[in-house]
Amino acid sequence: MEDRERLIKRIVEEKGEKAILILIDLLFEEDSGITDLASDALMELDCCKGLIQRFDLEIRSGEKKTGIFYIADLLGEKGCAGSIDRLKKLLNLVEDEKELLIVHGALLKLGFKDSENYLLYELEEDPYMEEFILDIAIALSHSDDPKIIKTIIKKAQDHEEIIDVLQSMCERNPSLYQLIPEEMKSRFTDN
Repeated sequence: MEDRERLIKRIVEEKGEKAILILIDLLFEEDSGITDLASDALMELDCCKGLIQRFDLEIRSGEKKTGIFYIADLLGEKGCAGSIDRLKKLLNLVEDEKELLIVHGALLKLGFKDSENYLLYELEEDPYMEEFILDIAIALSHSDDPKIIKTIIKKAQDHEEIIDVLQSMCERNPSLYQLIPEEMKSRFTDN
């Protein structure tokens, strides 16, 4: 992991803004290691303009490639202006639950309340989404709504893997820690 962080830092320091288009192209590679590295490097750069241009190009092409979902996630994570309407268009192209969760997660990061409501419904009510419980909880972890954390706490009773999501929510927003039952706090890992 340390080598990866050094490589990202080196790319950002040596190439800076010049690397943006190359890194965006790498989001469309088959190798998930390369796409993850490119995504992490783009998080360090001021690249919203480049991401939006490529997103628009991909939407116009009508050919949905996996890289567009990396771009969608980055648009949400970086809070790129003008992304909500673009991501809503991408919702029309999704073909499976995983893609739907990525787009709704990105929209939630941008503050789109309908996506929060959708994800909350999926977490609470949809038995067909059981295999995606962790993904849904991760997407919802960007919310500070006490109702969301209470629902995630309830799901964590039966899904041990969600404990880490609760811990990250509390690290991001320490005031949420008081909502966590003591028996769950004891299962948090020390980092």
